[in-house]
Amino acid sequence: MEQIRYNKNGVICREGETGNCMYCINNGSVAVFSGYGTPNVRKLAELKEGEFFGEMELIENAPRSATVVAMEDDTCLDVITDDNFLDFFEENSVKVFMMLKQLSRRLRNTTKDYLEVCRTIYEYTEKNDALPLDPDLNARLIAIENEYLMYNMSGLRFY
Repeated sequence: MEQIRYNKNGVICREGETGNCMYCINNGSVAVFSGYGTPNVRKLAELKEGEFFGEMELIENAPRSATVVAMEDDTCLDVITDDNFLDFFEENSVKVFMMLKQLSRRLRNTTKDYLEVCRTIYEYTEKNDALPLDPDLNARLIAIENEYLMYNMSGLRFY
């Protein structure tokens, strides 16, 4: 497995690029940004030793969803590609378990935030005599909330 090093502020991957690998942080830390290099830049997360990023692009073969930048000199990353993905899983059970925990945490947090936005929109329009939501949008919000509630009641807890 290849290891690469970055100095502070080194761009590791850019939002929108085609991804063909994921990274495991061996040393140092990185920051994850949306809109990096634009006036609308937003810091999404900071990741440290033992954490992963880029897994969605490797698994789904999709464009990068964010820009990742090294936050320290000598940030060292393992590069996990299609070619060594299965070997990595077989040889690094502890790291794989950590990755699964991280993915689960990210999914749980994203779902929680998404549901909070849906609830806020719904409650705002119901309580504040705001302009009513478009009926189609309101129906979609209710359907999404009901779907998540159904999963939660079946024991597949997303939040």
